[in-house]
Amino acid sequence: MSAVLISTLILLSGCSGNGNQNDKSSTEKIQVYETEYVTMSYPQDWEIMESKDFPTGTPPSTIVIFKANIKNELFIANVNVAHGNLPQSVNPGDYAKQVIANQKATLQNYKELNREEVQISINGNPVNVTVAAFEGKRIATDPIIRFIQLYAVKDTQTYIATAAMLPTEEQSVQYAAEDIVKSLNIK
Repeated sequence: MSAVLISTLILLSGCSGNGNQNDKSSTEKIQVYETEYVTMSYPQDWEIMESKDFPTGTPPSTIVIFKANIKNELFIANVNVAHGNLPQSVNPGDYAKQVIANQKATLQNYKELNREEVQISINGNPVNVTVAAFEGKRIATDPIIRFIQLYAVKDTQTYIATAAMLPTEEQSVQYAAEDIVKSLNIK
């Protein structure tokens, strides 16, 4: 069931992040995940899944999935990054508002918890992007999931980094997931 929930929730997410580390996160050793397009920092005890290992149904826009080392029978906390293309460049703030509106319309029991701007690197330049935290569920029988999403645009390329976890997940896992999302840098 966890693989199905991860696959389903990847559909709700995308990509992006910042180098800010949460002061409340664990002091685990950090590693760097890097492709020709993005870099992200993550705790060494989180598992990385690349396209060859994705669960069935994972959208082709997904670049990578990070899975928490703490296994929960109901849901495994995870972070994923998705990449998309737009027909033309858009303002990053407008893109974030559009995706957030879509989440609100798509998820049942949608509740926005927080919205903030953070700074990430895009093409080596500091850029302010939106990070939103919200809760909801895809269908009535699913558990409520807490999401943290970062929305970034580079020319006509979009990136959404999404953390997904149960609201009752251990605090250290929630902080680690948020740190991973905010560590996204786009080359």
